Amino acid sequence: MSGDLHLLSQLIRALNEDAHPGLRRLSDLLDQASPDRAELRRLCQLLLSAPSDDFIRPGEAFRCRLGAQVVQVALDRGEPWFSPPAAQRQLTDYCRALRLHGLALPEALTALLGAQWLRSHDPAWALEMARRAERILEDLSRAATRQGRPHPELQDAIRQARQLIREVLKDSFRVPPEETPGAPETPESEPELAPSPSAPREKGISPSPGPLRPAKLFLVSFTLLPDTHPRAGDLQFLDSQTTARQSDEADVLIETLEVGGRIYQLYVEKDMRPIVRVRPDQILVLRVEGDSMRDAGIESGDLILAQRVSGMEARDPSFWDSLVGRLVLAVLMERYQIETHKAFLIKRLTRRNDQWLLCPENPAFEEIPLEPGLHELHPVLAILKPVAP
Repeated sequence: MSGDLHLLSQLIRALNEDAHPGLRRLSDLLDQASPDRAELRRLCQLLLSAPSDDFIRPGEAFRCRLGAQVVQVALDRGEPWFSPPAAQRQLTDYCRALRLHGLALPEALTALLGAQWLRSHDPAWALEMARRAERILEDLSRAATRQGRPHPELQDAIRQARQLIREVLKDSFRVPPEETPGAPETPESEPELAPSPSAPREKGISPSPGPLRPAKLFLVSFTLLPDTHPRAGDLQFLDSQTTARQSDEADVLIETLEVGGRIYQLYVEKDMRPIVRVRPDQILVLRVEGDSMRDAGIESGDLILAQRVSGMEARDPSFWDSLVGRLVLAVLMERYQIETHKAFLIKRLTRRNDQWLLCPENPAFEEIPLEPGLHELHPVLAILKPVAP
């Protein structure tokens, strides 16, 4: 936590628009070289327990609670109960809430802190958060310069964001353990499960297409019902150990899936992590028709596993920035008189000359321009290919 004290203190000061004494005290504690962790926890609990009626100014309750929650995440990082997946969900929700409240600087600082804390847990998510923080901080710095009030702390935060981006990108080009001869297949940070006796044998799986690599699905925090498989849309997960668990909540690693009576194997693009993390309520599945993405290894009959994004965020160009170069599920809205029709496309997102484009991976097809604010984009997480019978 010691390396994050300055950013945490800066976040609390940015949230403290109305000079609330609790937030001021929290900032003062974080400015100390070795703050009292017990005192920090007591103050966070006080800020979280105060009823909203105690705050006279609108939005003050929200800022107090969110500041205390982020500091609590920082304090919990060194504790045995700390859960990186839970912290990731919390920090994503905090950033979204700050965005809705128009609190740009606190959003950027929260995103930067989250990227630093969870870079080893989910580098792709950390990279997305660090890039978003960098964009927001650069915009704020330009605005402050135009107003004749340069902000040195913004420049420091921008440098931290850029350094973090470089480090995450550098790490992403290292050969993962699965591709190192003689190395164990499961990385240290991933959960280990015994192989399912009912899973298909490797010899029955189709060879991996050139642009793709085999992957596994890490299903996060699903609720188990007695004598049933976990379900996500029309997916049925084939894992004998899953049905034997009796806990209310569980995380599980999935090797193969059954959809519509067929067995599928997961693949991702070569530069993506081989473990795909997703929650059941965030899954979208569509079947591919046509060969416009042939050169990306996607063929007719494959399934696309995409992450469901809320409509407002899916139409937000600032969110699209994080998807440039990635495969996306595009939902195009076309209005004919009083009826609205939807077209679903799998393409690669590109931005060229301030124009958003959906690009095919087959020279026989043309690029499709996008209109921000109208169409929706959802990131593709994996390609599901049918296993050869």
